[in-house]
Amino acid sequence: MKRKAFQITVTVLMLLAFVLVSQGFSATRRPNRPDANPGNPVTPTDFPAKFLPGIEKPGVIPEKKYFIAFSNGDMNDLWRLTFVKDVENFANRYMEEFGIKFMWTNAGHNSAKQLADIESLLALKPDLLLMSANEREPLNVVKEMCDEQGVPLIILDRGIVYQPTDDPNDMYIQSQSLDFFLNGIAMGVAVVRFLTEKYGEPKGNVVELAGILGSEPGIQRSQGVKFVLKNYPNIHMIATRPAEFDRKMGYKAMRDLLETYPKGQIDCVVCGCDETGLGALQAIKEAKRDELIGALISTDAIVEYLEAIDKGEAYMTVECTPYFGLTAFEYGIRYLNGEDIPPRIMLPQRVYIRDGDPKKAELLKEHIKYCRDNNLNFVPVALGGQDVLWLPELDELYPKPWYEDPSVFEGLEPFTTY
Repeated sequence: MKRKAFQITVTVLMLLAFVLVSQGFSATRRPNRPDANPGNPVTPTDFPAKFLPGIEKPGVIPEKKYFIAFSNGDMNDLWRLTFVKDVENFANRYMEEFGIKFMWTNAGHNSAKQLADIESLLALKPDLLLMSANEREPLNVVKEMCDEQGVPLIILDRGIVYQPTDDPNDMYIQSQSLDFFLNGIAMGVAVVRFLTEKYGEPKGNVVELAGILGSEPGIQRSQGVKFVLKNYPNIHMIATRPAEFDRKMGYKAMRDLLETYPKGQIDCVVCGCDETGLGALQAIKEAKRDELIGALISTDAIVEYLEAIDKGEAYMTVECTPYFGLTAFEYGIRYLNGEDIPPRIMLPQRVYIRDGDPKKAELLKEHIKYCRDNNLNFVPVALGGQDVLWLPELDELYPKPWYEDPSVFEGLEPFTTY
């Protein structure tokens, strides 16, 4: 009897193993692909581990020739272009070094097309899908699509409504992003600082050139600004206009605002991104509204905008790095190798502000020079300076990120433009 039970158990285990192999996955999640070519790590092994949560030693080596697909929402501005080029650059290095397969699509700022792109990519049965969503609501269904197909999903930058969990059956395995709400809070703090410097107390009128209405960064940046300003009744947000994270749209929206509000009625301009801010700066100069030169507050840390801060033409920007290629593949390949990875990571941010601090001014010049010397539009994370380029108010106002303390959104008006 015992012998028969043992034989049955062995048979069941063999059948289970056959099913797993036929589905293309081993018990350790490794797809049934040919072994990867031998090679050297793409991520520098001396990369600061503090920027890679959950990883003790950077420099993953793929065990198999994995097939990784990437769906991108749009490439309409310099940030998005740099972001996609960086992912593609790291993919090419992994293909050349280890023989992995990579395929990507761009939806051209069209959510319906991005869904169609993803359906086509999933039909090819990739081992991992990377996605940066054009809009979070329409693309929310991608999580369910990946669950049905059994394809792990890592979301880069722009997220969806679903949030990653520790559930091993959940195919949404990781979100890699930046804290866009923190972007907004930093801008709000800068508004308070700027107006206090101008008037000796926190008061004045602010206009906002907001991002894409349906995108996570557009929503959370605007909310973060309001999270700070709700505590200052004498600071008034008198207008919010859509600028779509675009320089031309920023220029046009700023021209309209300058016509609507004569000199003396606007004290400060908050921009959804640096491209928008640079468009606004052009409109301000053309209109000869010199009182607004140096009154721009923004997000991204494009080198051209950093130069505007250095010249005194802008006041502040908070970093929103586009360099996701390293983390996308470092974590994604670790997961496919069978390792556990954290469900969420946030890339570090620096604040560049013209507040009279000589250390900050020196780092600003150093970072600009490095980027110009190396033909870069954004400052690499590894250049450092995160401790100096920071606002202490952020630690007091925002001790826990929004995904650990959702109550921070309570009482904030929905993201609208008017």
